Formats: sequence, C-alpha cells, structure tokens
Amino acid sequence: MSSSRRAASKRLRQVDIFAPESGPIDGFAEVAKYVKSILPKVKVELRPRALNAVKKDLDIVAGKLASARVKDPSKDQQSFEPMFGEVDYELRTIKGSVKPTGVVYDGRKLQELFLSLLGKDESLCSASVVLTDRLISTFSRDDLRHHLRTVVCGFPSIVSVPGIVEAPAKPREYYLMRQRLEMSGAGELQMEQLKHAFRGRFLDYGDPETVDVLKGLVSQAIVYHLTLEPFCNKNDCRLFNAHWQEELIKAQIKSGRFCKSHAMLLKSLGENPVLRW
Repeated sequence: MSSSRRAASKRLRQVDIFAPESGPIDGFAEVAKYVKSILPKVKVELRPRALNAVKKDLDIVAGKLASARVKDPSKDQQSFEPMFGEVDYELRTIKGSVKPTGVVYDGRKLQELFLSLLGKDESLCSASVVLTDRLISTFSRDDLRHHLRTVVCGFPSIVSVPGIVEAPAKPREYYLMRQRLEMSGAGELQMEQLKHAFRGRFLDYGDPETVDVLKGLVSQAIVYHLTLEPFCNKNDCRLFNAHWQEELIKAQIKSGRFCKSHAMLLKSLGENPVLRW
C-alpha cells in the first residue's frame, strides 16, 4: 500500500448510523445532526436498520441471532443449540414483523454478525454505529458475569436503545421500595406510583430525553473508532461510562457537554478527523 493510501485509510470520512429495528428513522435524525456538528468534515448518514442488508440466507442469519442469545449470564461462551421457535422468532425480527424485546444478546457476537452483513472494508475510513432495539451484554472478568450494556464499542459499534433504561442501575432506594411492594402484593398502579416518586432519577421507556442520551453514546462509539479510548473519568462529560441511571442523567442530560480535555480533542478531530492509534 502506498503512503498516500495509508494516509487516506487513517482518516475518517464517513459515519453511518443505522436506525433500530422499529420506529420511524426520522426520529433519529437529531442524533445524526449532532454527530455532524462535532465532526463537520465527515459525511454523516442516517441509514435504515442494519438487518435490511439481509437479502438472502435469512434462515442462516436468524440462526446466528438465536445463537447469540445469553441464556446463562455466568458463562462467557454460550453453548447451546437454538430451538426452532427461537430461530423462527429471529426470522420474524429480520422481516420486521415483530420487535425484538426481552431477549439478551452477546454484544460481541452481534458485532461479528453485523460486520459480516454490512461488509465494511478494512480502511477504517468509515465508521458504523448500529442502533438496536435488542438488549446487549458483555462478559465481565471482574465478577465473571454478563452485564447489560448501553454501548459496545468496536467495528461496528452497537448502541442498545432499551439498554438506556435497563443497563444502568436505578437508585438503591427504588429497588428496596419495589421489593417491599412486591412482597406486599402491590399491583401495577402502585408500581407506577413508585416510578413517579423517583421521576427524574432514572429514565423510562418513551422518555424524550432518550435522544440526548443517544447523542452521547454514539459519540462514545465514534471516539472509540478514532482513538480506541471512548470513555472519560469525569462524571459530567458525555464520554463518562455510567453504571447508574443518575450518572447517565448527569452526564448526558444535565451536563450534555464534553469535559474540557475531550472538548479540545473533539475540536481537533473535527478539524482533522484522523485515527489516533
């Protein structure tokens, strides 16, 4: 490869953001617009869901999706043969006739699948961020368990929309009060009242602030593509890797900004979007 081609392969020229499996694609235009604002010299495209790339061998892809399920959170490698019903369910998610809900998938296995479907070249001049309605997890060596994630950075990166609600932990008091209500046989109304009592301390499905959180998570994915270091240790920076809902809200909604050092980094990358690794 010539020096000019090597230089070209180290420069980010395009970001493709793939919409999740359900919902109107226009609902995520604000996220693409935000990415364009921080990387003005990069072409940013909002694309239909990544599974639209499946034109043939639907059964094979459905089987791979079913095999990516996490059935035992205590095991890094999931060893099982998908059942017919699981493959059929995934086939219907590919066709768009059903929304994937309530199933957890190994984020690394999904990355491998999306990489093969999207067919990206090896120049790294294009970054892909796949938004999904699927819950995703990765295995932690700290406690030897799978944990739900909001974002799994890589090539491509995956951002879980329901993960915004389910992955970061809610306040400890919420879990204690919910446990008491469950033990007393409380109904759905009492559970909703409990959520209302903690309003503003965690996000729920349908909250409009989800779009602001997506801006930060997609930014983390892009910073990973450019630097391999997507996170910040400052809890008021959009690149903070939040493990609690209140941390997520502080970084992505109350602050909604980058810390000073990362703001400088992104200003530099916006002017000259070269890979720094």
